[in-house]
Amino acid sequence: MSTPNMEDIVERIKDVLSRDTHDAKVLDKNVAFTLGISPAALSMKKNRNLLPYDELTMFCINNKVNTNWLFFGIGSMDMNYA
Repeated sequence: MSTPNMEDIVERIKDVLSRDTHDAKVLDKNVAFTLGISPAALSMKKNRNLLPYDELTMFCINNKVNTNWLFFGIGSMDMNYA
């Protein structure tokens, strides 16, 4: 399994957010706001490939997103409940 890439994760978060905004353009600043960090902090994390695990995990819980999909692009976007 490959290492999670913050740039890919941001794009997947944009996919989730665009569901709720009826496919309107989702920007990095929208992702930053959703994660509860500043746009500058998000930009730095993307450039350095630093993952804010707590914020990303809470995003998955709050939006019912599969963590394997968010971090690795594996499986379905939606969290499956057993």
